[in-house]
Amino acid sequence: MTQISLVSGLAQSDHTLSEKALADFNTISGMARELVSALYETVWAVNPENDNLDALGNYVCQMVDNLCDKAQLRRRLRVAELPRDFQVSSHVRHNLIMAVKEAVHNAIKHAKASELSVYVDWEGTTLTIRVQDGGCGFAPANSATGNGLANMRRRLEHLGGTCTIQSQPGRGTTVSFRVNLKPPG
Repeated sequence: MTQISLVSGLAQSDHTLSEKALADFNTISGMARELVSALYETVWAVNPENDNLDALGNYVCQMVDNLCDKAQLRRRLRVAELPRDFQVSSHVRHNLIMAVKEAVHNAIKHAKASELSVYVDWEGTTLTIRVQDGGCGFAPANSATGNGLANMRRRLEHLGGTCTIQSQPGRGTTVSFRVNLKPPG
């Protein structure tokens, strides 16, 4: 996939190609990059070396950085000290990462914000991740029936956690994910 991305990216600099061919190579290159990213996420999620809170916090930061870089959006990250010896299953990590990714995508796509803040807090056995933007906000009760908000809630409910969305038009949005993680044993 990396080779496909590289070759299609190089083809974009060939000025002898038609506009349509250049656009097609651009599409292929983007699709290959997205697939490489999805494969990386899958490998990360199932790698047992990452079955701890510290790895989860690091991955959240890396993912937010990458998404905000692509969108040219400033970001603030605040991550509490997360224990490396507290185990978190790949199932829990995957669902949390996908929910956070959806919240960040929503902020990038809809908020018209100039900055995104992500907070990761750990108290006792409770993990809280907040994604906050200072963008245009929306009225959650009147929001369109897209799948994103429902998917985030469903993922957290599946983990026994909660997903709370606070927003008002003109006042930005805060999405909070909260889950009580049980120690292994």
